[in-house]
Amino acid sequence: MSHYAKGTRFEHKVRDNLESLGYSVIRSAGSKGDSKVDLVAFHPAYPLMLVQCKTDGKISKAEWDRVHEVAGWYEPRAVAVLASNGPKGRGVTFTRIVGKRVPYARSQPCTPYDPAPDGPTPPPYSFFMPIEMVEHGSPDYHG
Repeated sequence: MSHYAKGTRFEHKVRDNLESLGYSVIRSAGSKGDSKVDLVAFHPAYPLMLVQCKTDGKISKAEWDRVHEVAGWYEPRAVAVLASNGPKGRGVTFTRIVGKRVPYARSQPCTPYDPAPDGPTPPPYSFFMPIEMVEHGSPDYHG
């Protein structure tokens, strides 16, 4: 199996995992472009996930920094996440990328990330400003 086919198969595995948790997922086929994002996952109560999928969890500095940068465009409504195979190739492990990668460092700016909505519910993220409803009989109504 080619590296491309193996990567595509893993992206489908991550997509299926996130969809089973209630996310809607869009796959960016051929994500070798500028954003380096393989999957974009939406959930009504959680931040937007920009996911870079790597079967072995190894990611270049350029890819790491670019995914972090793209997520920064949408902060705090988006998180950069690295998805890799779980222990012994079972399941999926998610790691949140919280800063630019440090060359030759033993630890990188990242934390484990749990996308499962069955834990404590975070505050809902609103993408729109609330609109106050105006009654028809009020002096502010011009319709």
